[in-house]
Amino acid sequence: MTKTVWGDLLFFVNFCMDFQCLFLSAKLLRRPFSVWRGALVSALGAVYAVAVLFWQTSGLSALLADLGVGLLMCMGVFLERDLKIRRILIPFGVYFVVSFAVGGAMSGMAALLSHVELPLGESSEVSSPFFFLLAAAGGVVTFLWGRFCERRTKGSRAMLRLVLEGREITLRCMVDTANLLRDPVSGKCVVIVSDTRLEALLPQELAAVVAGGDPTTLSTLPLALARRVRLLPTAAVTGERLLMAVLPDRALVDDGSGPHPVELLVAFAPLAGNTADCEALLPAELLG
Repeated sequence: MTKTVWGDLLFFVNFCMDFQCLFLSAKLLRRPFSVWRGALVSALGAVYAVAVLFWQTSGLSALLADLGVGLLMCMGVFLERDLKIRRILIPFGVYFVVSFAVGGAMSGMAALLSHVELPLGESSEVSSPFFFLLAAAGGVVTFLWGRFCERRTKGSRAMLRLVLEGREITLRCMVDTANLLRDPVSGKCVVIVSDTRLEALLPQELAAVVAGGDPTTLSTLPLALARRVRLLPTAAVTGERLLMAVLPDRALVDDGSGPHPVELLVAFAPLAGNTADCEALLPAELLG
């Protein structure tokens, strides 16, 4: 008995499934998700799914190959400059859990729709329109879940404790999913702190330089303080400029489940909008 498999359809379905699972994993972990990187690795995963048809293997070797491809896909989406093993293994595990869950949901939809005549051909096998229907439904579910995760995270609160040169402050933070600012060299997230707290954390010399915003004045600082400053290229409606961010000695985030250390940079700016009771905008990724 032979069975016909359409390679283009298999590629399309696997691409959609991989992209959705990677997207959902990023949302669950509150990690940034690049659409272009996600699309690229999803395409590579779909190519692998088609190539497996010509690779006659099973058992342990097939399992290891699947795990290896899944790991490479997670690295393609979640890999950062400051690579730590847990930063890849955690998304890798979440990705497989999400894949099983989404696969089970799709199987359930297939079983449910198998009682409907429209998606199925005369042979009672799943037809191409049915696959496209499932892919479209999966896309809608993914979009709605992403909006739900974003709304759940947006506006939530956390406490941030910063220590620098013997000074220590605790800030009330709003988790801001739109704060994706990072240091391009180290990859560290940047917390935007109200400029009213600048002098409470920074030594007087450093506070004056950061408040002035002129990179040329960094040469006036002692070397130990100057090494803490990072210049971040930013763009706004007023144009492009270099934002000064400072590396603290220690940072602890507490979202209600207990404080845990994080690596970050601190930049100071006036906070506007719905932040009257908050003193900092915390990237959602730091809660993971």
